Amino acid sequence: EYMDGGDLSDRLGQVDPAEAFYIGRCVARAVRHAHRRGVAHLDLKPENILFRQTSDGWDVPKVADWGLSKMLLEHSKSIDQFSFHYAAPEQFDSDTFGSPDDFTDIYATGAVVYAMLVGEPPFPGSMASVVHSVTTEEPDPPSDHVQGLPSGTDAVLQQALAMEKDDRYESILD
Repeated sequence: EYMDGGDLSDRLGQVDPAEAFYIGRCVARAVRHAHRRGVAHLDLKPENILFRQTSDGWDVPKVADWGLSKMLLEHSKSIDQFSFHYAAPEQFDSDTFGSPDDFTDIYATGAVVYAMLVGEPPFPGSMASVVHSVTTEEPDPPSDHVQGLPSGTDAVLQQALAMEKDDRYESILD
């Protein structure tokens, strides 16, 4: 499918909350489709969310770059091959947090929605600082950076971005 609307990285911090939640829902549905077939994406990031322009409403988002998912499943110890700003703790330390899996995509989807609202990922900075933060800290609530977010936004994103997989949502659709 021809995607003529660019990717999400060009829109970070410029998406109103309603559209951000719409995009997040579309991403979650696409990822759920893959999860039901035993595939985790494991590299969800704004550059992998492409848009098809529409003339009546919000552009239609699609999740791209599924080829990396298989490679990461086979080589889950390598952190060179995914975008660390949207990566879950288990992608940096599987001994402590478990192996990357469907819950990894829940974290990444939360990180992408966070970035849409705030304008940057939950933990910006160098790889070393992001690895440290992701594995030892909870991100700031998005309302610390953006005024007027709908109630419940902080709680939803903080659960999606929980360090421990057991503390995240049970399913990407949740």
